Amino acid sequence: MHTRIRAAAVAAATGAALATAFATGTAHAADPVTGERRTLVVVVGFQDAKFPDTDLVKEYAASSYFGGRKSLAGYFDKVSQGAFTYVPAVPEKVVGPYELDLTQKPCNAGQVNSATQKALEADGYVRGEDYDSLSVVQPGKGSDCNWSGLGSMPGPYTWVSLVGQEIGEDLLVHEFGHNQGFAHHLREKCAGGDLGDCTTGGTSGKTPMGGGGAGVGFTAPELISRGWLPDGQAVTVERSATYELAPLYGAKDGVRALDIPMGEDRLVIEYRHEDASYTNRYGTLDAGVEGVHAYRVPKGSYTASRLIDTTEEDGGGDTDAITRLTDTAHRIDVEVRASGGGSATVAVSLNGTPAPSGVATAPGKGAEAPVPQQRSGEGEPVSEDGTDADAGTPADSGSGNGDGDGTRAAAAAAQDGENLADTGGDFATPFVAAGGAALVVLGAAVVLRVRRNRA
Repeated sequence: MHTRIRAAAVAAATGAALATAFATGTAHAADPVTGERRTLVVVVGFQDAKFPDTDLVKEYAASSYFGGRKSLAGYFDKVSQGAFTYVPAVPEKVVGPYELDLTQKPCNAGQVNSATQKALEADGYVRGEDYDSLSVVQPGKGSDCNWSGLGSMPGPYTWVSLVGQEIGEDLLVHEFGHNQGFAHHLREKCAGGDLGDCTTGGTSGKTPMGGGGAGVGFTAPELISRGWLPDGQAVTVERSATYELAPLYGAKDGVRALDIPMGEDRLVIEYRHEDASYTNRYGTLDAGVEGVHAYRVPKGSYTASRLIDTTEEDGGGDTDAITRLTDTAHRIDVEVRASGGGSATVAVSLNGTPAPSGVATAPGKGAEAPVPQQRSGEGEPVSEDGTDADAGTPADSGSGNGDGDGTRAAAAAAQDGENLADTGGDFATPFVAAGGAALVVLGAAVVLRVRRNRA
């Protein structure tokens, strides 16, 4: 163990756990993801490419990762309601530069990771003892990497290919979202609100994983998967009822999400409204999202949910908010009776029994809550070779569906939320993690891209 950080490692919380891979069916007996995850941010250079001002890169990186509310750490602390965040593994927050025994080309994130861990071990930093997550910042100018960020899904590794000096919060939140197990977030176009007539559309714009950037929060299904809607904020609907929903983010008490069984899938309903209590460089959280939104959770995989869009055109804000949904096959009817001003009233009718009219009824203390997904081992990095996706950058319209913001990536996705597959050359050589497990095999890699930074 590195002597400089022995005390920090002992003091760090040990409850943080690796995020889950896709699960089949609703998971059981999983615990919420809580605690502090010690993250070692490392600046590296190549034999033929280095940052011109490493000190400035390290200064900006420390701010982007750990600089209070307007940082990666601040964002995760907010969306998890203080349950989870990323903390620096070392007092200086960022280490390096380490010159790797590699050339910049060809782009190979696997080799960069292996070489970085080797250099760290030579300097006394051991994964699992001194840090939990590793984030490598490498020179991007002149690189043939067609990405500016990568993240293993789930897992402890992220990469930043940096052109310039400052790392965007959008990029970090997106890639660390992959570490949590979150897939790229798409939408389903369901004509007229009929859940039996849906096709895959573009990205959702309702989460950093779907082109919304760090100006929006994660969706209710993503929060449910981590256990970040505690104390009755998410309830499982087992019978016809009418609910008053509080905003997904904010200080208002009450139910924030409804989880409805729908055959092998699930239907999650949320209400989104601006949260004036949290502001980052993009403004107040969810300022560009409003209304009641619905998500299909395929086979219980909350990390791979899809926005249900009943409109003809892709849109953002409240233009794709639902008013009514029907699923004839499973006898489900969802009606939004009121929405706006910080609350929404939603009626859920099951098995042909109409939801009660009038004042919304509280679910009660004994109401069943959806459980977090079970955690599993490490997954491969989510790359973007061969796609035109930009799911980590907010779309101009807030819809996540413009050119370059993920529309083409959506076309590559399977209907049931399977990984976006890629067989390009970014990870052609498998590499071995510190624990000895083969981590990257490109043929099975999952692929997504964040737009390259511009000089």
